[in-house]
Amino acid sequence: MKKQLHQDVFIGFICLAISLLVFALNTNLPSDAAMMPRLLGGMLTILSILIIYHGLRKSKLPVEEQGPKALTVDALKIPLITWGFVVLYYILFHVAGYFVATGIMIIALMRFMKRTSWPVIIAIDAVYLLVMYFAFVRMLNVSVDNFGMLGRLL
Repeated sequence: MKKQLHQDVFIGFICLAISLLVFALNTNLPSDAAMMPRLLGGMLTILSILIIYHGLRKSKLPVEEQGPKALTVDALKIPLITWGFVVLYYILFHVAGYFVATGIMIIALMRFMKRTSWPVIIAIDAVYLLVMYFAFVRMLNVSVDNFGMLGRLL
């Protein structure tokens, strides 16, 4: 009987390809500007290699101990919906700006992940936005497009 590779091996190679794309997209940046994307790309590369390694180890286990072996619609449903949230966040970011988009998306993602306590959700949202505002806008003078396209219309 031929051994099948565990789904984690495929996922790891996809993540590795994305990390190589991150490095390729940042080759023309000046060294100071490219530091963070390269650091994050390096971390993604390391994590991708670990996913591949653990997937190969799972592939060697007996069939009953491996868990899910193939990518199925059920296995991909939550990650694809989450990527849909990322696309929505990107659109909201350009339309309404960082603070509005982030406030909406924190609430939406926490509700999607079945966090039901509204006081906790609102508290986390408010504290996060206040910390980002005071740390980056007030203390570090980071220019944040407060209301995106809406700000230009107002």
